[in-house]
Amino acid sequence: MAISSNSTEKWWKNFPWREIQTNLREIDMLDIDAEQFVRDLKEFKANVVMINTAGIIASYPTKLPYHFQSPYLTGDSLADIIAACHREGIKVIARTDFSKVRRPIYEMHPEWAYVSPKGEIVDYNGDVHVCLNGDYQQHYAPEIIKEAITELDFDGIFFNMGGYQVKDYSYRYYGICHCDSCKTKFAAMFDSQLPKEENPNDPVFKKYMVFKERTLKEYAQKMHQVILGVRPDICIANNFELKEGMIRQESNTALDRPLPHWQYSASDNTKWAVSSYPNMVSSNTTVDFIDYHHRHGAISPQQQKLRLCQALANGGGLDYYLIGRLDNHEDQSGYEGIKEMFHYHAEHGQEYMNITSQATIALLNGPNGNQAEFRGWFRFLTENHFQFDTLMVQNALNLPWDKYKAIIVPDYQPLSDELTQRLDAFAQAGGTLISVCRSGFQNEVYQKRETLPFQSMGLERVNTIREDNRSSYFKVDHEDQFPRFPVTKLIYLDNHYVFADYSSKAETYFKLIPPHMYGPPERCYYTQVTEHPGFTVHPYGKGQGIYIPWKPGELFHRQGYTNTSEFVADLLEHVAGLTRIQGNLPPMVEATLFEQQGRGATLLHLVNGTGHFGVTFYAPVTLSDLEVQVPLSSAPRSVQSLYTGRRCAYSFSDGLLTVKLDKLGMFDAIKISR
Repeated sequence: MAISSNSTEKWWKNFPWREIQTNLREIDMLDIDAEQFVRDLKEFKANVVMINTAGIIASYPTKLPYHFQSPYLTGDSLADIIAACHREGIKVIARTDFSKVRRPIYEMHPEWAYVSPKGEIVDYNGDVHVCLNGDYQQHYAPEIIKEAITELDFDGIFFNMGGYQVKDYSYRYYGICHCDSCKTKFAAMFDSQLPKEENPNDPVFKKYMVFKERTLKEYAQKMHQVILGVRPDICIANNFELKEGMIRQESNTALDRPLPHWQYSASDNTKWAVSSYPNMVSSNTTVDFIDYHHRHGAISPQQQKLRLCQALANGGGLDYYLIGRLDNHEDQSGYEGIKEMFHYHAEHGQEYMNITSQATIALLNGPNGNQAEFRGWFRFLTENHFQFDTLMVQNALNLPWDKYKAIIVPDYQPLSDELTQRLDAFAQAGGTLISVCRSGFQNEVYQKRETLPFQSMGLERVNTIREDNRSSYFKVDHEDQFPRFPVTKLIYLDNHYVFADYSSKAETYFKLIPPHMYGPPERCYYTQVTEHPGFTVHPYGKGQGIYIPWKPGELFHRQGYTNTSEFVADLLEHVAGLTRIQGNLPPMVEATLFEQQGRGATLLHLVNGTGHFGVTFYAPVTLSDLEVQVPLSSAPRSVQSLYTGRRCAYSFSDGLLTVKLDKLGMFDAIKISR
């Protein structure tokens, strides 16, 4: 059935998003039953489903000669499945993947393939990798898309494994693509040959990073124009150019991924999507399986549920992704917890419409950031119950910063002049700008800056950066501002340190004890205490710049000692003057505040992460007799748990609301009505 739509209605706006991705295998289409498929979705109360459609394999009868049609289409058709979903009010997203073609198609057009620096293609079980810059993705994929979304009544579209793929499903690395299309485009852009390896210190590789950014943006714009040209009503995943549609991400695991597990994966993904692209739907999926190699075995049920709790608590929708169909999946251990959260959201979905974060702190991040440093700061803020948003570098300049009292730049090196100047202006207007280590030491095209990035920091000159500081410490002074260190006089250091000269207006805190003897025990002592600071505070206009010349976040992310986190907590609270949620919440409970716009109510979410133990996610420990203190302008009319349906005991005094909870399992959502 051909589809023709001139509608521009954005169905996903203020839509209570509950998606399930059934990543259908070829064999799932042999006996698929449309009505059973819908009944299974309804058991979960899902209202969006993603189905494999086009690209590597066509899951529908295609008329295009270079679109490999599945030989297994003997069950109900994709058209029948879509129609059955629509009858029950379920939206359908087309999953596409143009990163590979079947071997027979490659044989007809070998020029479409990715080519390694050694001149080799990647053939993985008969699927050959193709290059973003080749004619298949540039010219043929748009024709496949047009056919799929005009012949079938889809509501949205998602592109899987886009961009420059340099690994196969076994995680084998092949290197930068050296196909003729890449060589020609790169030479035209930079009058240079492609780099042979990914070396961040190589000037040619820095150009290649710019090349990738530009070509990816051009490709996305082309594909989005194709889609909206024939179906302006379709929801496009990850359409960052128009900043509408949905942002589709994954919380997943991999057997050989470096530890520690990122326990805030769903919070992290959801937070940046909601904060940086407020007009888009955040759809962060919990991936059911362990890794590519073990797609039929599920991860811990509690880990799956925790991800959904984190997504809701940070303002996102719900999303669950499994291999195969719901009815024939062989490890359904996660179903109970996933259904519980989907059912809760189905009952209270309207409570999550048009909500905005009450964060007063922004944490900067982006694709070229130091993710270890960022994750350490994410933990500092979360586990000390500071309310914060994540602003992505790509869109930070397009967002208002009025509500923020502080912005943290966690060792993010490549920043544009425009962004560094606006960050300075933020401090000058009265905000606190916190810059960590090498933040802004490069411009947006990865070139070293000739001048220092932030005037607000009070740095006059960087003398050197020392990478090996093992056995170093900072000697604590200003003890009145660091009450978390009543008997501790040293804070340890074990990574980069920036030796710099500072303005006379900058106040220095702590004193660096440089590397010294640590063995044998008889000679384990230091003899030197320098004037090099642990951090500085520089007045700037109506605000201030705080400069930290080392990387506490990276250290905490790797090692997790409270010696580091308590330093940052005191710095934020007693030096920067930032407020946090008070009470007796343990660090393992994540707390977020969202305002229900136009309804005079606030949502307080609590996510209990005590089940995360080592590398395992168990059921959380039920917590008792909790008190949560949040600032409020006036006494509330009511305080009620949406999750349990029970009213909460509370008290109000001097602009501070104290909410009392008898019990907290993994999740609670407390509505504070004024």
